[in-house]
Amino acid sequence: MERSSGAVDALQRVEILSAEALRRTIRRLASQVLESVQDAGDLVLLGIPTRGVALADVLAAEIERVSGHPVDRGTLDPTFHRDDLERVGTRLVEPTQLPASVEDREVVLVDDVIFTGRTVRAALEALQTWGRARRVQLVAMVDRGHRELPIQPDFCGRLVPTSRLERIHLCLAAIDGEEGVYLIKEPAAD
Repeated sequence: MERSSGAVDALQRVEILSAEALRRTIRRLASQVLESVQDAGDLVLLGIPTRGVALADVLAAEIERVSGHPVDRGTLDPTFHRDDLERVGTRLVEPTQLPASVEDREVVLVDDVIFTGRTVRAALEALQTWGRARRVQLVAMVDRGHRELPIQPDFCGRLVPTSRLERIHLCLAAIDGEEGVYLIKEPAAD
């Protein structure tokens, strides 16, 4: 990876979850989500861009495998509902794609990492513009701490305390050609 100066980064990548551990965690999260709803037919998984969308697809496939029923899934981009755009910057907005009405449905928001809680807060606000869900729950693969808002995942793959300078990266085969969860550390300053 290159910095704007052209110097090559010497980022350190530490494995948090191996490919097998990630698959076991996905199976566990899928089971927990299924156990939390009375009727899997009422379930809607909404991935939060960017990695939450791919994770929602993987979770939905596992839920379908276990339950034998298809699971509605889509994308919910909360970018325009964020209160911290000047701090986090912008990215290309992905279209919100809802597979069906969320009215009176069991909605599960899916994100790869929960950090400050501001993305989830924005997603909850965005979701309200589409209807009133019966219940909204949150799945996060990694909770890295540093919450600025009182928002917690209902289902969490792994709690990984981090510094604010570290990052978490979820790799999925469909996107990256490999699977696992990694802690990315900046090199120590000289």
